[in-house]
Amino acid sequence: MRTVCSLAFALFSAAAMWGTTTTARADDQTKVSVSHVFRTGDIVGLAVQNKQGEKLGKIDDLVIDLKSGDIRYAAIAYGGVAGVGAKLFAVPMQKLTFVMGEPNNRSSRHFEFDVPKDELEKSTGFDNSHWPNVADSKWGAVSETKHATTQETNGKGGTVAYETVFRASKIKGMDVRNDHDENLGSVDELVIDVPKGHVKYIALSFGSWFTGGNKLFAVPLGEFTLTHANDKTFLVVHHSKEALKEAPGFDKNHWPDTANANWAKEIDAYYERTASRRTTRQ
Repeated sequence: MRTVCSLAFALFSAAAMWGTTTTARADDQTKVSVSHVFRTGDIVGLAVQNKQGEKLGKIDDLVIDLKSGDIRYAAIAYGGVAGVGAKLFAVPMQKLTFVMGEPNNRSSRHFEFDVPKDELEKSTGFDNSHWPNVADSKWGAVSETKHATTQETNGKGGTVAYETVFRASKIKGMDVRNDHDENLGSVDELVIDVPKGHVKYIALSFGSWFTGGNKLFAVPLGEFTLTHANDKTFLVVHHSKEALKEAPGFDKNHWPDTANANWAKEIDAYYERTASRRTTRQ
């Protein structure tokens, strides 16, 4: 097991925001709705630079505690050619500042990390082909790994420690079941509130056999429980198939505008209404 040297950099605070904010242009005072809620696919690959404008690399992956929904780290890929030969650095998410840039210019979005470029050059990282165990308490600062595992009884009078921290790329494809152990599909995407560094929704892919089309359902993270059974890790959503069939959904190839506050309100309102009809939690 590799021990990754943690980088001691100054903490950057990110303002706590809801899904959207409204800004005004100085020239004509036109209000523009700006989203701060993105899919992981929109975050991975974004450029990272320091305050001096030096390019430090890009976001390679996110490390997420599925029990709390918090993004623990962002893995920054530094150096290499076309991503080959780059070394990775696990940086606590709160040390990164998200810069929206121009609302209608995706390429201007990036993260700011206040560290000189030569410090990354001299620091020890890890290879993309040899990721450390992200739930290992020896990885990173102890104070930031206290939620890396959870303990459950094993039915034999003892307890077993299970990991709760996963890479976003590994969460995608994770099986989803309900309280009756019915297979409901898998995780297609995660929807992240970037300034808060928190998972808001899990987008489920049920497939044509369930929905009659290539449809996704964004479900609030709080509707799930991370579960371990028979050496398998999966998510349990506490709603019946019937309740999920009636939930707000959308086509996989046509995601809604996350800057539209009504999108989140519709989802949250639906699950608040159906809360009294949930199946019994395990």
